[in-house]
Amino acid sequence: MFDYSQQYLSPMKIMIKTWLSALTLGLLSLQTVHADSKILEQNFKQNYPDIPVTSVSQSPLAGIYEVYVGGKIIYTDENAKYLLFGNLLDVKNQKNLTEDRIAELNKIDVKQLPLNQAIKYVKGKGERMLYVFTDPDCPYCQKLEQHMTSVDNVTVYLFLFPLKKLHPQAEIVANKIWCAKNQYEAWEDYMLHQKLTQNSGTCDTPIQKNLILGQNLQISGTPTMFLENGMRLSGLPQDAQQMEQFLQEAHTKK
Repeated sequence: MFDYSQQYLSPMKIMIKTWLSALTLGLLSLQTVHADSKILEQNFKQNYPDIPVTSVSQSPLAGIYEVYVGGKIIYTDENAKYLLFGNLLDVKNQKNLTEDRIAELNKIDVKQLPLNQAIKYVKGKGERMLYVFTDPDCPYCQKLEQHMTSVDNVTVYLFLFPLKKLHPQAEIVANKIWCAKNQYEAWEDYMLHQKLTQNSGTCDTPIQKNLILGQNLQISGTPTMFLENGMRLSGLPQDAQQMEQFLQEAHTKK
């Protein structure tokens, strides 16, 4: 039977009723996606118990989900039966959606970093910020320091992060550098000239705390850097110019 009361509703009431219906439908859709993600996470853990899952989200492709695992993204179906490895590309807009998403997921809140556990140095006005987890005996870290001699207008926080399995003497070196009267001078002398400061290295250092911090931040290699907007840079920039580009982009987009 036709509901004649509908023809007497004002246009405003009809609009409000339509809007509320759409909102309810949208909320139901969000709940469905959330439920699907939870089910997928359970399925994934059941099928692959040895793979630690950080997060599960809907991908831009319908029916395909992204699983964030150990700093990487795996794509899968809702049953976690099939796995897809590789990059999801937006060809029209020339974007690597996988790389963009990983960069976003790897961001941190740099305001939460314990800066008292780092060696601070300022170049020029120091307007741009850089946070570096670095190993004194890492050749890539030494190369980074060479790049940084040509970078200006930056404040740098160096978190000494010796990887003893790769560099057995790195922790001893790091302790001596931290215990030096002028920490940054001792750091620069060693990284650029292989000249190690002379002291016992037995002062109170934050190095063990830095190792725990790095583990919590899923840092497995050096150098690992964070820009002032929280973006993570793993590995060595090509040159000082690329480092300048990273710093400036983060400074303008913070």
